[in-house]
Amino acid sequence: MLTGYILLALVVILLAVQFFGYLCKLIGQQWVIGEILAGLALGPSLLGCLWPHLSLLLFPPKILPTLQTLGDIGLILYMFSLGTRLDIHVMLSQSRKAVFVSLSGILLPLAIGAILGYFLYSSMAGAKATLLPFMLLVGTAMAITAFPVLARLLTEKNMLGTGVGMLALTCASIDDVIAWCLLALVVAMIHAHDVLSVVVTIGLTILFVVVMLWGVRPLLAYIARRTQSSTFSIIVLLLAAYVTNAIGIHPIFGAFLAGIILPRNVAFTAQIRKMDQINNILFLPLFFIFSGLQTQVGLIQGPSLWFICLLILALASLGKIAGGTFSSRVMGERWKEALCIGILMNTRGLVELIVLNIGLQLGVLSPTLFAMLVIMALITTMMASPILPLLGYQSRASTVEPEEAITSGLL
Repeated sequence: MLTGYILLALVVILLAVQFFGYLCKLIGQQWVIGEILAGLALGPSLLGCLWPHLSLLLFPPKILPTLQTLGDIGLILYMFSLGTRLDIHVMLSQSRKAVFVSLSGILLPLAIGAILGYFLYSSMAGAKATLLPFMLLVGTAMAITAFPVLARLLTEKNMLGTGVGMLALTCASIDDVIAWCLLALVVAMIHAHDVLSVVVTIGLTILFVVVMLWGVRPLLAYIARRTQSSTFSIIVLLLAAYVTNAIGIHPIFGAFLAGIILPRNVAFTAQIRKMDQINNILFLPLFFIFSGLQTQVGLIQGPSLWFICLLILALASLGKIAGGTFSSRVMGERWKEALCIGILMNTRGLVELIVLNIGLQLGVLSPTLFAMLVIMALITTMMASPILPLLGYQSRASTVEPEEAITSGLL
């Protein structure tokens, strides 16, 4: 039965995630690195290469659509939870320093990535790519900072309450919002058949945002004052994800916006915490595994392709670190703190994989370029942990989860 195959795959996936997660904790890396490595290990890059028959036994093609669907559900729930942890009022009230650093931290790598995409288009674009969406997608992949990964890193380094940590985290949250807008534009351009279709898709997206902010948000606030039930928040989440999918962008945008407008009600927050516990253990790791099953590092063969891979890594790091460092220095930070902000802004992780998977599914990225960008996301996420101690920031045993710190008012 198909159910039996799926249950066996889930057992293997959870064991692999636990193994690589604890291994990464032992060497001072974050748990999310272990989840990414587990996906790569179970995919064609390792297991499929060394034991193809075992790989086929554990992950037969007939269960892959189900794993992808479950992973997408986990991703939707994660984006909803992430939206609830963003305090837009705090973001909007930040000083011009945060705004300036945020824009510099995303515009420079975005421009570098777009220029690189222009030169890679002829050889690395996917089957359904056109030049402008391809350039924007590569630029977006270069410009991302992973807000949730950065929050956990700052907690582990005892930096969440510092000025540098708060500035970096605020910049990361602003950068992510901009990145989601860019990604929504790319998806709209891919699905549209002409300029009119693009305009219609963008118009419907703007209308959706307006309805959510000025229609659904007051309704949820009204409901929150009169009931402790969180059922309505889940209904809004599912409907918002469905609507954005129907518009022609991606369900995660609707889920993210649903989380942003959700009232910070005690019952709602408690329900999200419970949902996170199940999602982070069971569903979200499936997204990493499915990403790993699509990543074929073996496609990067020969000196020329490895040179391109290293060039992508170098330019991605240069753009984010330089953009964050020099803009922070211009705004009055000392070189040490400015460099620290630049290093922190170079953290990508899960958010990067979301963008890359969407690009691969839409046919904008080729499997070879997808593998290169996954390697870039993995290495740039790993860079911060060994570099920060050199700048004087040591790890500690955290007793407070970053989500708790964020929802309690730090962001």
